[in-house]
Amino acid sequence: MTSHAVLVVIGKAIIGGTFVVLFALLGQVLYPKRFSGLFSAAPSIAVAGLIITVVDKGDHEATLGAIGMMFGAVGFVVFALCVRALLVRYNAVVASSLACIAWAVVAIGGYLVILR
Repeated sequence: MTSHAVLVVIGKAIIGGTFVVLFALLGQVLYPKRFSGLFSAAPSIAVAGLIITVVDKGDHEATLGAIGMMFGAVGFVVFALCVRALLVRYNAVVASSLACIAWAVVAIGGYLVILR
């Protein structure tokens, strides 16, 4: 690993940790408390990763990363809808495994279709 790559990882860790704390504080002041989960680690790490990507590689690479994140989010919604429906018929392991396939098709397939 080159020293530049190490610095990028350290930068992501520092900025990501800072954003995790800030988003957790935001979650503490919001009401009702069930919304605090919306501001947990994933959004803060995504923002930190995009900031580092813009600084390190430029706007174009950050745009591609953001598009990938959007497809991942849509895939997660599809996962949640599928697993809810599948739990009626199958146990949790089978339902979540099948829903993971649905997530992969939407997230990876959408990313490849749009960016290819």
